[in-house]
Amino acid sequence: MPRPLKTSLALAAIATAALGLSACASSANAAGDASQAPSSKDGSAEVLLVATGASPKPYTYLDENDELTGYDIELLKLIDEKLDDVDFKYEVADFPALFAGLDSGRFDIVANNLSATEERRQKYDFSDPYIEAQFGIALPANSKIGKVTSLDDLAGKRTYGTPGLNFTKMLEAYNEEHPENPILIEYTELDLQLQFQNLAAGLVDFTFAERVVYDGYGPDAGLDLTFTPLDGDYLVYTYGTNLYSAYAFSKAKDHSAALEKINGALNELLEDGTVSELSKKFFGGLDVTPRR
Repeated sequence: MPRPLKTSLALAAIATAALGLSACASSANAAGDASQAPSSKDGSAEVLLVATGASPKPYTYLDENDELTGYDIELLKLIDEKLDDVDFKYEVADFPALFAGLDSGRFDIVANNLSATEERRQKYDFSDPYIEAQFGIALPANSKIGKVTSLDDLAGKRTYGTPGLNFTKMLEAYNEEHPENPILIEYTELDLQLQFQNLAAGLVDFTFAERVVYDGYGPDAGLDLTFTPLDGDYLVYTYGTNLYSAYAFSKAKDHSAALEKINGALNELLEDGTVSELSKKFFGGLDVTPRR
């Protein structure tokens, strides 16, 4: 479970985590229409509407047939199979709309590699964690930046910052503490692939990334980049980073009974190794399940 935090600041996971970006409207509508039909259970099952941004891949995305899939989604399907009285429907929405939908109660659950930060826990309930993330710094292969072990090594360098994401909030917190030599934040709404392409082209000096997201949008996409992991304890104790991702539940309705059942099924899948195998399938052999 999450370690004690020194500050209340929190960092997303893929680039939240944090990294949630908009799916195109046409794909979103196609996925929403195609995937909302519940599985074949009797009419007594409680139906929960699950929202996702269908990005970043491989956590949640639309495949070549415009079908919704990804690690977060396929894990929910496995949980669904274990529960006779809980059923899931799916809808794709732009990332900002995910939280608005949770706030209003339109969405029951959000599945989007969300970091279960203390700030978010004040507004939403969370399942038990199913991801323990590894965060780091992506650099062009020819970068002149030396070894990176802390944010101090990036002072004066330029990076992208998507407004509202926890990566960006951490950079802003660093700059407040170091106004004499800040990290240069270029605020952007560019999608992840363009951010990584521009990084490889030298338009920015570095980007924050989750290891899985970096692999998918960097080397797997043919870009000449390198990745330097940052120490998890450093991020936790210095910036209040939360390394754990979970499903978020709206507090506009009482989901306590369903949450207990979902956690029970999730922990069975964690204990028997099913989640670990699913992780390796989607993440090129990497096991992102939380240390137990």
